[in-house]
Amino acid sequence: MITVGGRICKKCLFNLGTHNGIFHCDEVVAIAILRLSLSYLKNLHVVRSEDIEVLNKCKIVIDIGGGSYDHHGKNFKKCRSTGEEYASAGLVWENFAEKAIRTVTGKIGVYLEDDEVKKIKEEIDTEFIIPIDLEDNGIEFRNHAFSFITQLRPTWIEHQNFDEAFIKAEALAFDMLKAIIKSKAANLRTAPYFNKSLSIHDGIFELPAQTMKWEEYIVNHNLSNNYEIKFVIFPYPRGGWAAQSVPPSMDEIFKQLVPFPEEWAGENKDTLPEISGVKEAILCHKDRFFARAQSKAAIIQMCKIAMGLF
Repeated sequence: MITVGGRICKKCLFNLGTHNGIFHCDEVVAIAILRLSLSYLKNLHVVRSEDIEVLNKCKIVIDIGGGSYDHHGKNFKKCRSTGEEYASAGLVWENFAEKAIRTVTGKIGVYLEDDEVKKIKEEIDTEFIIPIDLEDNGIEFRNHAFSFITQLRPTWIEHQNFDEAFIKAEALAFDMLKAIIKSKAANLRTAPYFNKSLSIHDGIFELPAQTMKWEEYIVNHNLSNNYEIKFVIFPYPRGGWAAQSVPPSMDEIFKQLVPFPEEWAGENKDTLPEISGVKEAILCHKDRFFARAQSKAAIIQMCKIAMGLF
C-alpha cells in the first residue's frame, strides 16, 4: 500500500521523499522502482514537500534535497558509459534495478542468474529509462512507455490535487514497470524453450501458451528448414485450443504460409462444424490466419485439412 502527503507518516515503515506540486515521469517512475524493490513493506508513504527539514526525515529522497538521487546540482555530471546523463529515474534504476527485477520474477516463480538480471537491467535502461532521463534533463523528448504520466496531471481548469493524481500515476507506472520486467524475463526463457522443445509433427508446433513470442524463432527456423512449420497451436485462454498460421517472413508478418480454407472464413460454431467437417470447430477468422476448436485433436485436424493432409 502506498500513501502520499506533505508530512512524515509515523505509522508507516518507510517514508520516501520528493517534491510537491507538479510531477514528472522522472520522479514518478523512480518511486515506482523503489516500491517494486521495497514491496515487502506493507506501508510505504511518499512525502511530497519542499521542506528540507521534513525531507531529511525520509529514508530516501528523490529529485530534490541534494542527496544521491537529486540530479539538479550545478556540479552534477554523472553520465552512463554511453554518454547519457542521469536523472532521478536512471539513478534509482542503477541502484535498485536488480532488487526490483528479482522481486518481480521471484513472485512468479522465475529465478534468474546474475547475468540474466544484468541483461534485463541494461535492456530496460536503454529502452525505457534513458528516454525518461533525456526528457527530464531537457535534452530530448520522444514518446515512450511512460509518457502517459504527464497526461494524468490535473488540468488548469479543474481543482488541482496533485497528490491524488500522483498516486494514480505512480500506480500505473508501478504496474507498467512490473509488466515490462515480466515480459523481459519471459523473453529470456523463450530461446531455451525452442532450443529444447522444437518438436514438430506434420508441420504443426505446439506452444505452451498464446502469449509466448514465437514468430521470430519459428520464422528463422523455417528459413533454414524448408518452411516445415506451417501452424502453431496452443491452449486458448477462454477454453479449448487455437491455431495460428505461420508467416513466411518477419517482413510479411500478416501473411500466411498456409491459410485456413477460404470457405471457412468468418464462420462460427453454428456453421463451421458442418462446413469444415470438424465437429468441435468453433471459429475461423475472416482473414484465415486463426482458428479455434474445443479440443487439441480437433485443432490439429483443422490444421491438417488446411495443409491437405486430412
